[in-house]
This record gives sequence, structure tokens and C-alpha cells, in this order.
Amino acid sequence: MSVRTAHAKDVNELGKYDFIYSLSYFSIAENVIENKTLVLKEFKHSHEEYEFLIPLTTIPLLYYHKANYIGEVGFIYPVNPYVEHGLETDLHSRVISITISQAYVEKIKEQLGYTGHFFYTRFMYKSAFLDVIKAYEEEYVRNPNSKKLNEIATEITTTLVKLGLASGEDNRRPEKRYAKHMKQILLYIEENYKDPELNIAKIAEYSGYSLAYFTKAFKKYMHDTPIMHLNKRRISDAKALLKDKNLQLMDIATAVGYKNLSTFTEAFKRCMGLLPSEYRNKYIQG
Repeated sequence: MSVRTAHAKDVNELGKYDFIYSLSYFSIAENVIENKTLVLKEFKHSHEEYEFLIPLTTIPLLYYHKANYIGEVGFIYPVNPYVEHGLETDLHSRVISITISQAYVEKIKEQLGYTGHFFYTRFMYKSAFLDVIKAYEEEYVRNPNSKKLNEIATEITTTLVKLGLASGEDNRRPEKRYAKHMKQILLYIEENYKDPELNIAKIAEYSGYSLAYFTKAFKKYMHDTPIMHLNKRRISDAKALLKDKNLQLMDIATAVGYKNLSTFTEAFKRCMGLLPSEYRNKYIQG
């Protein structure tokens, strides 16, 4: 199967992508979802290619191999061949999908000494990697048959293999569906996470469950406590805002729902292991 049609039964279905730049073995597609109504719906599929999802804005719900995740800015989410996955969302979002033929990835893995290894965990990247993706797209527009285009595709694939297989950690987890209305609760969080008054008690009240049951059910469904999920949602937006060097940390904190800088800094460190300023220097300016 061509990487160009990995997500389409019919080539006409590729119209759902805003941009697609495709070689026979390598493809970059950008999808910008700007629906006015917040809706969560399942879109699960599998294909023989490797895929790497890069959220440029937060994806509230990613599905991978019977597990649910929040797709955070600053991470790449790899998909192994034939594994069911999808974005269970029609929310406001922007995501880059890099799809690469299985044979080509295996070739690069062999060259780098990763034969037999697979991608099991999300991984971080520096903003300079997005510049390489942009260079590929610009070169494709200039000349889709150029030799340079293949060189950039190799550089991107090599980077993905190096970053994704460096740790070798397997953090897959089984899906748990204990809460009947969990997707509606996730939508509620999505609509209100910027409100500094939003807390777990309010979310539990909206769910109709007791605080104790809600906390237990949410953790079984998302593998995160509700407060950690809320922090991840806010911090994901913060990472996108950190790209604007003119924005002060306090401005970013209030923009994503924190009442003060110290709470924002603590939450960021808890989620990312770095202070906001350290993240900006290492992954955006570095």
C-alpha cells in the first residue's frame, strides 16, 4: 500500500487533509480541524506503514492499541504497523502525520543498530525538527522529484528512529472503560480548562459521580488522575505559547488557566520534569 493512501480507502478521501506531500515511501500530511462544535467521535484504523503523529495543538483524546491518551504538544506519538489507532476527536486541533513505509523504516533501523526494536512510547523533540519538516514541504512544492527531497526524508526518518528507540521503554497499557460518560467529561474539561476556577470537585459534580468514584473511574480510563490530566491539558497549551519569546511566563500561566506563576511552574515541572524557562531554552531555542 502506498503511504499516500494509508488513511484512505479511496484517493478522494485524502481531501480531509489540508496538505499532503508524498513520495512512494514517505509522506507528510497536515490536518487542521477547526469545527465550531466540540465533538468526540471514534476514528480507529490500522495500516502496514509506520506513522508518527505530532500534535501542534493539543489532541484531547488519542487512541492506540486499546488505550487512551491526551496528545500533548511537544511530543511525537509513534504507531507501529498494523496497530489500531486514531484521533477520537473533531475538536479544534492541528496535527502533522508522518507516514513511512515499513521497509524503509526497517532499513534505517538496521543501519542504526535497532533491528527488532519497535516504538512503544511517546518521545520529545526540539523545535528545530519542525524546521526540517518545513524544509521537506517547501522542497516538495518546488520540485516533488528532486534528489534533495529524498535526502530530507532520510534525515527525518533517521531522527525519528533515533529519538523513538533511544530509551526502548515499553509503556503500552490496556484500555479500561469503567466510566459510561467519560468522553462527555473530557469534552467538559476541554471547554473549561482555561477557567482558573475549574477544579476536580467541579468536574466530579458535572459527571454526576461522587468525588471518590469519579477519581477512580477517570484514572482507570485515562491512566492519569483527573488533576494530572487537567494539568497536562493546560501545560500542553503552555508549551505552544512558550514559542512566542515575547510572552512572559505569567502571561502564559493565566492564558492556560493558572491563577499564579508559582502554581503554573510547579505543575509544569511535575508534567515535564523541567521548569518552563528550562523547556523554552532546551526544546524551543536550543
